[in-house]
Amino acid sequence: MGRHCGYLALVSALACGADWVFIPEYPPEEGWEDSMCVKLSENRARKKRLNIIIVAEGAIDSHNKPITSEKVKDLVVQRLGFDTRVTILGHVQRGGTPSAFDRILASRMGVEAVLALLEATPDTPACVVSLSGNQAVRLPLMECVQMTQEVQKAMDEGRFVEAVRLRGRSFENNLNTYKLLSHKKPDAELPKIKEISWGDVGGWTGQGGSILGTKRTLPAKYLEKIADQMRTNNINALMVIGGFEAYLGLLELSAAREKYDEFCVPMVMVPATVSNNVPGSDFSIGADTALNTITDTCDRIKQSASGTKRRVFIIETMGGYCGYLANMGALAAGADAAYIFEEQFDIRELQANVEHLTEKMKTSIQRGLVLRNENCNENYTTDFIYQLYSEEGKGVFDCRKNVLGHMQQGGAPSPFDRNFGTKISAKAMQWISKKLKETYRKGKVFANTDDSVCLLGMRRRNLVFQPLAELKDETDFVHRIPKEQWWLKLRPLMKILAKYKTSYDVSDSGQLEHVPRS
Repeated sequence: MGRHCGYLALVSALACGADWVFIPEYPPEEGWEDSMCVKLSENRARKKRLNIIIVAEGAIDSHNKPITSEKVKDLVVQRLGFDTRVTILGHVQRGGTPSAFDRILASRMGVEAVLALLEATPDTPACVVSLSGNQAVRLPLMECVQMTQEVQKAMDEGRFVEAVRLRGRSFENNLNTYKLLSHKKPDAELPKIKEISWGDVGGWTGQGGSILGTKRTLPAKYLEKIADQMRTNNINALMVIGGFEAYLGLLELSAAREKYDEFCVPMVMVPATVSNNVPGSDFSIGADTALNTITDTCDRIKQSASGTKRRVFIIETMGGYCGYLANMGALAAGADAAYIFEEQFDIRELQANVEHLTEKMKTSIQRGLVLRNENCNENYTTDFIYQLYSEEGKGVFDCRKNVLGHMQQGGAPSPFDRNFGTKISAKAMQWISKKLKETYRKGKVFANTDDSVCLLGMRRRNLVFQPLAELKDETDFVHRIPKEQWWLKLRPLMKILAKYKTSYDVSDSGQLEHVPRS
C-alpha cells in the first residue's frame, strides 16, 4: 500500500534487501528499465537466486506516469526471461496482531494526548501527537496538514528532491541509506581484498543470531595476539557489534593503545543485545525482536484455557540485571505487575500486588499476568513469587509459571530491528570512512584520541557518536547497566493501566513545536 506515500515500500526494501524499489517521492531516472535489468542480471551472475522488486501502489516515473507491478513484471519477463511472480499484498497489511513496539507506542501517544488535553487552553491550537526518534512531540495539526499538501504539490510539479525533504528527516535518511546500500561500485574501483562479497551477505537481514560467530571472551588476555592479527592482516579500523561484552572489550582495546600501536585505529561500536543494557543508546539491535517474542508468548499464555477457571501466570524474562524486557513486555502485554532490579521491592509490595490482583480476579477478569526479570531479586525468586500468589489466591485463582529462557534470543529479526540495524551500521561505516581519511598520515592510519573510539546509539531524537571515555561515568559496571534508563519513566503507566492509583511524571512530556521544514 501507499497510494501517496512510499514509506511502507521504502522501509520494506531496507528490511528485506530488495533489489529495486519504486516510490512516488523518488521516481527512477530516464532509462530505468535498462538500469534495473542490468542490476538484476548482475545479481544473478553473483549467484543470487532470488530478486525482489517492491512497488508502492502510487509509484510513478519522472513524467508522473504510473509504474505498476504488472508493467515491471512484463519488462523483466520480456528483457531477461526470468520466472517472475506478482504478489499484491492489499489489505493483509492492515490486519494482524499489533507488535510490541506498536502497543507501547499507542500507550505512550495516548498518555501524551491526554496530557496535551489537560494542559490545553482556549488559545492552544489543535495538535498531532507524534514520536520523533524516541521522544514524544506535539505538532500543530494545521502545519502537518499543510506539509502533507506541500509534498503532494511538489510531486505533481516534478520537484521530487523537495518532496523527499518535506517528508521529513527520517524518510530522507531511509532513502539515502537504501541508495547507499543498493549501489555497487564497478569491480575495477573496488580494493583487492577478499573477504565478504555481496553474495556472501545476501539475505542476512532476515536471519536471527550472529552468522559471523561471536564469543563472550574479553580481549584483555589476548591483546598481543589480537595486535599481531591486526598487523598481519593490515586492519585499519574496527566496527564492533555486540552488547555489554563488546562495550567492555572496546574499552580494553582503547586502554591498550599505549602499548600497541595496532589499536590506534578508528573503532566504533554498534549496540546489539536483547537485554538492551548498553550505555549510550535507548535501543539495541535485537531487543525489539525479543520483546515481540515475549509479547506473543504472553498473548498465547493469556489465551490458554480461556473461559475455564481464573488463573494468574508468573513469567520470568531474560535481561541480566536490566529490567527493560520485563517492564516493556509487561506494558505491551497488559500485565498486572513487573518486578525489576532497578526498582527495589519488598514483601509489603508483593503483598499489596497479590491483594490488588485478588480483588480484580473476583470480578469478570479471568487472567492475571505478572512478569519478573531474572535478576530482579536474589531471594524473591520466580518460584517464591509463584508460591506466594498460589497460596494467597486460594479460592479465587490458581497459578502457573513460565520461564521463557533462550526462546527470547531466537527467531527472525523484527522489521524494526532490521531497519535499525541497517541504518545504524551504514552510519557507522560512513563514520569509519571519514575517520580513516582524517587519520591517514605518511602511508598509515594513526588515531589515538578519545573521539576515535565511539559508540553509536539512539539518544532521544538522534543517532549520535559518543566517545566511550565519556560513557564510563554513565555505567554501573557491577550490574552491567546504564545508571539512568529512559524507560523507567514509563513504569507508572503500566501500573495505571493495571488500575493502581499512582502518579505519572509529566516533566518529560512534549511541548508544542513547529513542523521542521528541512
